[in-house]
Amino acid sequence: MAINSNSFGLSRLGDNVFTGAYAQSYPYSYSAGLSTELGAFGLLDDWLKRDRFVFVGWSGLLLFPTAYLALGGWFTGTTFVSSWYSHGLASSYLEGCNFLTAAVSSPANSMGHSLLLLWGPEAQGDFARWCQLGGLWTFVAFHGSFALIGFCLRQFEIARLVGIRPYNAIAFSGPISIFVSVFLIYPLGQASWFFAPSFGVAAIFRFLLFLQGFHNWTLNPFHMMGVAGILGGALLCAIHGATVENTLFQDGDAADTFRAFTPTQSEETYSMVTANRFWSQIFGVAFSNKRWLHFFMLFVPVTGLWTSAFGMVGLALNLRAYDFVSQELRAAEDPEFETFYTKNILLNEGIRAWMAAQDQPHENFIFPEEVLPRGNAL
Repeated sequence: MAINSNSFGLSRLGDNVFTGAYAQSYPYSYSAGLSTELGAFGLLDDWLKRDRFVFVGWSGLLLFPTAYLALGGWFTGTTFVSSWYSHGLASSYLEGCNFLTAAVSSPANSMGHSLLLLWGPEAQGDFARWCQLGGLWTFVAFHGSFALIGFCLRQFEIARLVGIRPYNAIAFSGPISIFVSVFLIYPLGQASWFFAPSFGVAAIFRFLLFLQGFHNWTLNPFHMMGVAGILGGALLCAIHGATVENTLFQDGDAADTFRAFTPTQSEETYSMVTANRFWSQIFGVAFSNKRWLHFFMLFVPVTGLWTSAFGMVGLALNLRAYDFVSQELRAAEDPEFETFYTKNILLNEGIRAWMAAQDQPHENFIFPEEVLPRGNAL
């Protein structure tokens, strides 16, 4: 039986968005009431793209199940599952942890890079054993990865339907690149999933200390570019918001600029010309148009995220950060010479020496006192 596209009495996202020349470019911009014969695939396509409170779309078939499972796995792990068998730690609310210290911990080092499927040779269908081995971590990591990709595709799909450019999806590629490089690529380059970050607040702090101690991450140029991008993006966001608020002009009978507009009005109520004059006086230069300004606000943080992701891929391969060997050699020979760089190198040695035994209990590390680092100032 043929079903027309509006037999449900609902509109599709994208209906009546465009008129004129642009309407030909978007297949979903037909006017309401136009009857179109649909097959089974067309019927599914039509249902998925209905304009409803929570849009589904084709991307939703990937996003909603994977996001649900990833979040469900994380809540289950942080509530009930111990990390005693993988890290020698308590990591759940059941064991006394709080929101900041609970985590879904990465699998034991002996598991290597196994996917740790519930029905695999490690767990053999035993759910409790699967949790003890760290199966929830791979479950959350991979479902989370696909959920992020699904959310990116959702932004792309909706942008296509309403007829705007896909820059939101492009911007969201930054967080995706960070997640994939940190949680998947880095441990794949190391010995096992064990060296990936566990999913928890304090667990991420532990991972940051590990990156500093074992990779000198803060002196890595890709980390520096990432910091510049993220903090630069925050600065640009603050400056932009303040400037727009500063240049609001009165658009009614209100007595002051705080009452000069209503949050839901569509009209613009700030002056780009005044903002341009202000920043021209501050710096001597200013953005000449809104498109260039907003592209810059997009470019800076997204580039920072991508450069950090490139740096993490380098760490997966154990590529080194900057090192200034001449300073290290002089500090070794001259008891009165120490720089912030050589001090940080000693601190990294301390992190490795004191952290390794606690962080990797399966290795049974024992460091005698004489090998622990001592700086020239000690």
